[in-house]
Amino acid sequence: MRMNVQMTQPQKINAYMFNLLIKKEMDNFSVTEARDALMDLSEEFKNQQEARKYVYRQILAFERKGWLVSKGDNRSKKYQKTELMKSLSLTPRKLKSDLTEVVTTLNTLEHLDLRILQKEKSKYEGELAIVLSEVEEYQSLMERFPKKKDMFLTMFTESKEYSAKLLGKINALSKVLLVSKTEGSFSC
Repeated sequence: MRMNVQMTQPQKINAYMFNLLIKKEMDNFSVTEARDALMDLSEEFKNQQEARKYVYRQILAFERKGWLVSKGDNRSKKYQKTELMKSLSLTPRKLKSDLTEVVTTLNTLEHLDLRILQKEKSKYEGELAIVLSEVEEYQSLMERFPKKKDMFLTMFTESKEYSAKLLGKINALSKVLLVSKTEGSFSC
């Protein structure tokens, strides 16, 4: 008796997924198709990549519950509703709480990612300052002790090469941080 009561009670699901799977009756769809339908359905999702991630997370959750099954691989993978999902009584959850949760999570992750990259850049900048001081000192030593130049030359060359690597890392991180600030988003 208890089991029948649970099955007849409507289950609340994400409002966007409710609209896609129940109202629009999507079945046998790809992540890309669901993403495009979501972007057509709501103006909340302007970024294709963020919309795809959002849809994909929802699909995975439904797959874990046994509501969707996948067939195919990679980009040809399609998702189909299971008999279990078709037998359920589903209702949409309030949209605002879903979206707020997603936006908060994304903002937190982006902020953490950017802080990590900024820390790495600062670390490399500190190392570069030290290595450049070494390069200067080796140059000074070679000028002061020309007879010992061969002894200092290997260390000088290694320090110059290392400084170039560090500068490359700093430049790459600077570009990524600049792009993430101008585009307003960063994700892995």
